[in-house]
Amino acid sequence: MDVNQTRFHLVYGEAGWLPAQGALDWNNSDATFTLHKELFLFPRPPGEALLDIRNRRGSGRDRYGNFYWIGPGQDEIRFLGISEKTSEHFWSSADAAPANKANTAGDFFSPVNPPAPAVIMSGLTVTTEHYLVVGLTSPPGLLIFDLYGGGPPLQYHWPAGVDFAPFDIAASPDGGVYVLDRDHRSYWYLDRYFRVSAEISGSANPAANDSFRPATGQLQPGQMQCVSRQITATLAIPLTGLSSPEAIEALPDGTVIILDNPPAAGSPPRLFSVLYHYRFGVQVSSPQKLDQALAPYLPPEQVAAAALRGYDIAFVANQSGSAEMPGNLFVVGIDGEQVFEFAVKLQQAAWLEITRRYLPMRRFGGKALAAGSGNVYYDFEDRWAQLAEQERARYAPQATFILPASGPSSTEPPAFDGRDLGCVWHRILMEACIPPGAQIAVESRAADQTSLLPAAPWQPEPLPYLRSDGAELAFYRTPLSGQPDHAGTWELLFQNARGRYLQLQVTFTGTGRNTPRLHALRAYYPRFSYLRQYLPAVYRDDALSASFLDRYLANVEGFYTVLEGRIEQVQALFDVRTVPAEYLDWLGNWLALALDMGWSEQTRRLVISHGPQMFRERGTRAGMIRAIRLALDPCPDESLFQESSCAYNCPGAPAQSPFTVRVVERFITRNAPGVVYGDPTDVAGPGSTTTSLEWTPAQGADLLHERFRNYLRTLYSSIEDLNVAWAASWAGFDEITLPPVEPAQKMQSADWQRFLRSALGFTYAAVTLADRTAYQRFLARLYPHVSDLNRAYDLTLGGFDSVTLPDVFPSSGRKLQDWIQFVSVVLPTARNAHRFTVLVPVTLGDGTATQLTRLGVAQRVAELEKPAHTAFDVRPYWGMFRVGEARVGLDTLLGHGTRSVALVLGRDYLAGGHLAFTEPWNVTDRMAIAGSMAARPCGSRPQERCT
Repeated sequence: MDVNQTRFHLVYGEAGWLPAQGALDWNNSDATFTLHKELFLFPRPPGEALLDIRNRRGSGRDRYGNFYWIGPGQDEIRFLGISEKTSEHFWSSADAAPANKANTAGDFFSPVNPPAPAVIMSGLTVTTEHYLVVGLTSPPGLLIFDLYGGGPPLQYHWPAGVDFAPFDIAASPDGGVYVLDRDHRSYWYLDRYFRVSAEISGSANPAANDSFRPATGQLQPGQMQCVSRQITATLAIPLTGLSSPEAIEALPDGTVIILDNPPAAGSPPRLFSVLYHYRFGVQVSSPQKLDQALAPYLPPEQVAAAALRGYDIAFVANQSGSAEMPGNLFVVGIDGEQVFEFAVKLQQAAWLEITRRYLPMRRFGGKALAAGSGNVYYDFEDRWAQLAEQERARYAPQATFILPASGPSSTEPPAFDGRDLGCVWHRILMEACIPPGAQIAVESRAADQTSLLPAAPWQPEPLPYLRSDGAELAFYRTPLSGQPDHAGTWELLFQNARGRYLQLQVTFTGTGRNTPRLHALRAYYPRFSYLRQYLPAVYRDDALSASFLDRYLANVEGFYTVLEGRIEQVQALFDVRTVPAEYLDWLGNWLALALDMGWSEQTRRLVISHGPQMFRERGTRAGMIRAIRLALDPCPDESLFQESSCAYNCPGAPAQSPFTVRVVERFITRNAPGVVYGDPTDVAGPGSTTTSLEWTPAQGADLLHERFRNYLRTLYSSIEDLNVAWAASWAGFDEITLPPVEPAQKMQSADWQRFLRSALGFTYAAVTLADRTAYQRFLARLYPHVSDLNRAYDLTLGGFDSVTLPDVFPSSGRKLQDWIQFVSVVLPTARNAHRFTVLVPVTLGDGTATQLTRLGVAQRVAELEKPAHTAFDVRPYWGMFRVGEARVGLDTLLGHGTRSVALVLGRDYLAGGHLAFTEPWNVTDRMAIAGSMAARPCGSRPQERCT
């Protein structure tokens, strides 16, 4: 109800309009009712001959877009490449004829090759395993081409005495084929290994593959198959009751749809088709006659042409994989002018429902329909064209229905209840789209008893007008789309609807090319009368003028009621859950939040709801991670702002994706490599590869010198080699000591630094001459006066400015202890302070462009969120388990295995793939028909690989 306690009845959703379905159509896409949509039927040109099904030979399309079909003489296979305009010869029996060999003895011989055995082809398809299967009526059998491997076909002959005359072939989703035998009214099923199979009952065949079976150990009847090595007539699946089966198509659930063309029937006799639904010879659904398939969707003058006689069918599966709605069936009539699309709905008795899309065909050649890649194609001369819908909007001109809808068991007339006798009904508001030339007219009748409604006359109400300020409901936006001056909230004021019970008669009117769309209707009651509430009684003395004034002031009341309603509901603007999307930026400004234009509405609401938390955490590690993930995660949610969120998958943290944005602060890596703290790009460092024992300053420096000498012995076979490399003149390794500061000689410095990283056994910063000032400050903080330093080091320095870096390694005592503290704690901490690394995960599916984009976004967000005195870098890391770069139990992820893909010039990196794809010939899930020819491309010019 509104602020004046005015209530309304709502008509919304398919259930609210259900009894009006005979006159209207329900659209699930926008939840509206429209005028009944009619089917556009292409007028058949007079005198044009019908297609002869006997001329249909079969066609197929492979996964690369190449088309195959049987030539006019039924003895040749033609081929049209995806980018070609002229078809080419693919194969014929002449290609299999043996060639004469030269006579090495020098005798004369006939150069004429023996004639190739004649073949007659009928039916063709390409299987999901990329085999081309062609039917043979003479000699009876099949030709099987391996489009991957190339080479000559496998000739699959049927045994003598077994009737086999293939007419149409359909690919099965499991890799096999269904072969329709029109002459003998039966069909055959061949599995993915082209073994003739048939369903049986009883116990499972012991030869069947039982690697995977139900947990109960029992196979269902639909899973039991008998595979025979010998083809017999009993393996043919009979089609009892069919007159002339013409086409077959396979569904994803293992069933088939068969098109049957019976003789003319009815009075007067009419030709039409019947569609059957079979599972291994058993009808699983009632037959669907196409004698009246088009009648409900044609205007009255075209009902006589409602019968559909099919020429060919094609099936396209839904991507959703629904068992109840597996896909759409396309039927082309024998006139060859257009294709009719039917939605297959197996849960209904009438399991075919026409979609009313207009799919015309231009000069259809009659070879066959070919389905592939979610589309249907037809032959146009020597080329193939994709079926394309042409918008031919055609609607019933008018429809009238009564609201509210009556229930199935209602005995009294349905009516809206105003609760009070003599209720004055206020107004109607509709969410609708009314295009130019169309209109929605409303009539009303009211009474204080429902039994009096049928006798009450209908009173016409004014035509509705489009409100300029939107819906009367506070902050509600109509979901309808359309032209701004024709879609939105439409309003009309009741003129004289008075009584407790109300009925509405709504009339839709269109031009035949367009239709109104009605989404919702709200009937308000009772009227809040300004005349009775605010004006003296004298204004109601004259009934006629009072009625006019009451309706006149109702316009003012409607204007102010909307404003008062918005004021009453103003709290909705401050609740992130209810604020309209267009006010999100305004609400964010209250918190000084700048919302990224690239964020979705859900993300923007999430940021505003957690704005205070983001401000508290700004500049912290957790805050930076959340800010970067807001920009990179595809669907951020509330879990992103949990207080227990961890920077780099800390042990004990709640379950979350192990591969996400990480921030590793450099100072924590002073005593261990970054991989320990979540940085897989930093695998080298102190403690990562050393096998030495732990060392403390109390043990003295001699042990460190000995480690250094042993390390050098592993690098150089003799002291002479070391002297050459270092440009030195050592007499033996025993004379060498560990320098405390980086040596000036290049090779000596490199060996020294490698020793510190990998063999020393603890953190030791590479000290250079530039660190003298840091060393002086360290000693000045450690010793209050220079005299304290002199006593500890046995020196006579005049001040800390006189302190120099040691030339030789301190041997023991306080001097060694202070030096180790400086190089192991103080200097590493100072060098890594206020620095951090942002790690962005990348996966196998992320290309170079995607990686660069993600890194750029992380760089921009980190620059905005970091403290001003800090420095950082951004690196990618692999979002997968990699030996040496991940922590077992923390970074381990189960997913798709790695794969080696073919390199693409300009996109991939060397060693990131291989140069070409080759099909292995020892695979067990494909039958290799011919020798390996896979070195040649499998999708390019297959006609050259099979002849």
